[in-house]
Amino acid sequence: MRGRQNSWLESPYNLVIATRKEHNMAERRILLTRLGFQKLQRELNVLTNEENSKVAEMLAEAREDDQGEEAVFFDAMVSKERLDERVSHLQNVLARAEIIDAGEDPDTITPGNRVTVYDASEKEEFTMDLLDHEEITHGRRGVSLDSPVGKALLGKQVGDRVKVEVPDGLVTYRVRKIETIPDEGS
Repeated sequence: MRGRQNSWLESPYNLVIATRKEHNMAERRILLTRLGFQKLQRELNVLTNEENSKVAEMLAEAREDDQGEEAVFFDAMVSKERLDERVSHLQNVLARAEIIDAGEDPDTITPGNRVTVYDASEKEEFTMDLLDHEEITHGRRGVSLDSPVGKALLGKQVGDRVKVEVPDGLVTYRVRKIETIPDEGS
């Protein structure tokens, strides 16, 4: 069991969970798509059922280690702490989650929309999903609602122009298309 690690345990991003704005956002509601909510629920179920028993087994093996290797026990304890932090984080997110229906106003950009914009300076059209950062950090790609681009796009309609300050400077986008993000099976 010692040599087998789980990717969620090895990820350096899990160490950031408890620190990133969380103490200031304890009461902030989290806007999730139905698919995002379901993914987080599934992950929580896997962690509390399957992974918890694996980590408990690792701890038991480490305690029984005749050679008294502290490193094995320490690794098992770190895995347990990371698991507990992740479970707590997911429970917190799901408790504060509000499932959004991006199809309520098809003419206006809302959380959960897929937006196609045109950048005239780059002469390029691209598409982005507008999601809460919690959904993005949990396996989905997109633009955070809290980002400058996300904030600028919210409430806009097809044909609107938005100017956004990004790290590379000021960019202007023209909204070309607004649609609901399709489920993964679509």
